[in-house]
Amino acid sequence: MVCIKDASPDTHRARIVYVGIFDFNKLVKTIATWFAEMGYEFHEDVYKTKVPSPDGSEPEFTFSGWIKINEYVQYWIRLKGHIWELKEIEVMVDGEKKKMARGKVQLILWSEIWLDYNGKFTSPVAVKIQNFLHKHVWYKQITGGWEDECYYRMYKLHLEIKKCLNMLTTSNASQIRY
Repeated sequence: MVCIKDASPDTHRARIVYVGIFDFNKLVKTIATWFAEMGYEFHEDVYKTKVPSPDGSEPEFTFSGWIKINEYVQYWIRLKGHIWELKEIEVMVDGEKKKMARGKVQLILWSEIWLDYNGKFTSPVAVKIQNFLHKHVWYKQITGGWEDECYYRMYKLHLEIKKCLNMLTTSNASQIRY
């Protein structure tokens, strides 16, 4: 199995930083719903909360989802979240009291492409054939097709999260791609 990752890990990572009032349950539900609607298998890998202090609780979570593109390619989108000073508050929304959260949110998204996820190229000769195919035959398909599509799919999730948090910049280049 070959996992395509960039040499510098921060170049293909999308980061969302938000400070303010938001609906925490809606945020988690939006992420899970997006994965389900796009056909990804969703996993909640890690969810932990530090003991609440007077400033508030501090949850950390990691989500991931994968989808098979064909018999050789699999896309992964991963999300790591950390929220500081999370406190539950009551807010008036459209004349009704609603329970919301206040805190400092940091979400980091990144994508991965797994080639040969079934492990068909296992023998030394098959690995040499696979390396030849990657370098000379499928190079443009890998770098210009699969990597590009996976990258823009990740940014569609990024866009949905920004909409959920009511951020001002609720647009990006992924809207017109894939």
